[in-house]
Amino acid sequence: MAVAFGVSLGAIAMATVIFRGALGGESAVGVMASSLMTWAVFTALGYAGGAAMDILVRQDLEAQFRRRLSRFREEVESVGGDSGDQGRTPKQDA
Repeated sequence: MAVAFGVSLGAIAMATVIFRGALGGESAVGVMASSLMTWAVFTALGYAGGAAMDILVRQDLEAQFRRRLSRFREEVESVGGDSGDQGRTPKQDA
């Protein structure tokens, strides 16, 4: 996710600088130099932002999984089963 976000953000920034240079009638060498510098900076910023988002999404998914697992264990224990029972549902015990 980090690489994809970094590349996308860098490409958008580079295209914006090139478009601005084309509209302003600037020299091609100047536009390319500033667009490459802008691309590098925004790619790095996008990579850092994407890495942070990746960490946050993983933590949230893990927290959701742990909550669901906890609720499942509570339900199994309330029915009177043991959470160590494998492959058996409470209906099969009756």
